[in-house]
Amino acid sequence: MKKFIFLSIMIFFPLNAFAVCNADTTFDATVSVDIPKPKGFFSGTPKPSPEVISEGITKAKQSVLQKFISKCVTERNKLDQYLKVKESIDSQTDSFVNVTKSKQDQKDLKLNVKVRATVNGKLFESLLYGGNNTASSSNSGKKRKRMVSFFIARKAESTDTKVYDNKVAKIQKVEKGVAAEKNATTDGTTTVVNKEASAFKKTVTGGSTEIKQRSSERAWVIMPSSDLNNNIAKTLSNNGFRGIRYPSFAKRCGAPPSDIIEEEFSTLDKLTDDTEAEIFDAIAENDRCNKIIGFVAIGTINVNTALVDKVSGNFTVSASIRVDVSQIIDGFPEVVASIGPVQVRSQGLEDNEAEKNALIKAGEKAAQEIVNSLKAQGI
Repeated sequence: MKKFIFLSIMIFFPLNAFAVCNADTTFDATVSVDIPKPKGFFSGTPKPSPEVISEGITKAKQSVLQKFISKCVTERNKLDQYLKVKESIDSQTDSFVNVTKSKQDQKDLKLNVKVRATVNGKLFESLLYGGNNTASSSNSGKKRKRMVSFFIARKAESTDTKVYDNKVAKIQKVEKGVAAEKNATTDGTTTVVNKEASAFKKTVTGGSTEIKQRSSERAWVIMPSSDLNNNIAKTLSNNGFRGIRYPSFAKRCGAPPSDIIEEEFSTLDKLTDDTEAEIFDAIAENDRCNKIIGFVAIGTINVNTALVDKVSGNFTVSASIRVDVSQIIDGFPEVVASIGPVQVRSQGLEDNEAEKNALIKAGEKAAQEIVNSLKAQGI
């Protein structure tokens, strides 16, 4: 019998440079389409018909879609799903690609179309994982097992950064010479009657330069996760996955309590092997839990230190999410989906508001990615 296990524990990583896409992100595209030749010899250069202009706009929207995918769709499972249903998605660009500016110019029998457009990412994902585009419809009549969901977030309480000067190693060579003063005697022999030492040195410039720009150490603290878990449970429930709160699961099935997991995440960025094994063993060894629990997702979320945005003046928090989805087969967990890193960024008037907004956004994003990944596999 196949079982699925979801334990979600999320961590926000420091975020320095990555493409952040939102509803306001614009994409520019330029395409060319052929204008049919006139039938009459003296008809002159024809003007583009509405059908030709429409064809150009459609091709431009498809070009925008490719740029959107290249910049904004970074998760492997989502890219794989798009490739499976590419023809269907490309034919529906009118529904989720919105042209804000367009310009056409004609050169002989070529119509050049330039557009600036935005992409409705949520609608794109809805079409990507719609019932007609996945195998989920074949399993829609099956009763799903319940899901244990437990998302833990931690934030950087402080960040200490050391900046180093370049370390330069130079080679210096010193040579000394000794000069002898000679004096001749009356019997024809020559003896040394005096010594005078003179020192000189030769300096060789060279060596090696070691560059070490900065070193950062972060102190982490576990964040309150009730809002996070509630939002995730709601998203999962809306998509047909019945959830069980981790504290209830731990008490009834004999899994490690929440405080043990939180303690590990205060110093580590993942669960220890022993703790992870205890979670899966608790399900396998308890007949009741083994019958009703089907999913566990183990993930991480790290919230970075809030920084002031130079443009808006608001506090900005960056975040990254990783989630592994496991399926239990014959008592052993098998990873069926590895999600992330998925980055999000959020703002707020205060640092705690920005952190809370980041948690909400990260929770919704993580839950939706889990749902999308499972639907793509027909689970």
